[in-house]
Amino acid sequence: MDVKNQLNNFIPINRKLFKHEFWEEKRAYSRFEAWLDLVATARFTDTETHMLVGNKLVAWGRGELVASLRYLATRWGWGKNKVSNYIKLLSDEQMIKTRTADGTVQTVITICNYDIYNAKISTPGQPPGQLRDSSGTVTGQQRDKTNKENKEEKSKERNIYRGFAHLVLFDDEFFKLTAAGFNKTQVDEILDDIENFKNNKKYTSLYLTAKKWLQKTSIGDASPATAGATMPQKGRVVQIANAFQLALKHG
Repeated sequence: MDVKNQLNNFIPINRKLFKHEFWEEKRAYSRFEAWLDLVATARFTDTETHMLVGNKLVAWGRGELVASLRYLATRWGWGKNKVSNYIKLLSDEQMIKTRTADGTVQTVITICNYDIYNAKISTPGQPPGQLRDSSGTVTGQQRDKTNKENKEEKSKERNIYRGFAHLVLFDDEFFKLTAAGFNKTQVDEILDDIENFKNNKKYTSLYLTAKKWLQKTSIGDASPATAGATMPQKGRVVQIANAFQLALKHG
């Protein structure tokens, strides 16, 4: 089949459209936009990729993506219940399939009939293994054009632990924080503080900001979000003293 026939009923769209300021404008997605986002985010290449979650490897391939309800809710500007109901609707309509990666709670979403939405286009004389998507872009060439695009491709394959506004913390960054001696509760609490901090727009890296705030609280300094408040300190006696101090304050 020639290229002209293969492109029948398609509107070729460059993937860079999804980096345009109009698409990235902060808003609540429509159901159509959410569906288009899933199709655009799913892995295009045939090769399987892996990600380490805890002590388990999560694998996904062409037409699949890894995304939590919390991440999609943040990305689409929806509530988690709305996302859950929407994913169920897509599943009921046989537009997607979902599975839980073995040994984890990680959800892998598979786009049904992905080849229809993102067809592989072959051209006369094209070297074997070099495939084009419906936008006419050679996958291998696009991935290797610049170091920036390489980083963007790698970021898509990283799983997001927590995201809000313009900030994102990936799973591997979360593991770095726990490896530095901070437990999950401490990390989650500091992420809540950053999310609720009215001046968080000035931060560019959630990982570096969380690390800095955690280090400050570990030595007894107040984070910017809790400056002026009584900070909990380590030690059973000190914890009792702090509780007594708070009781007097609010008594």
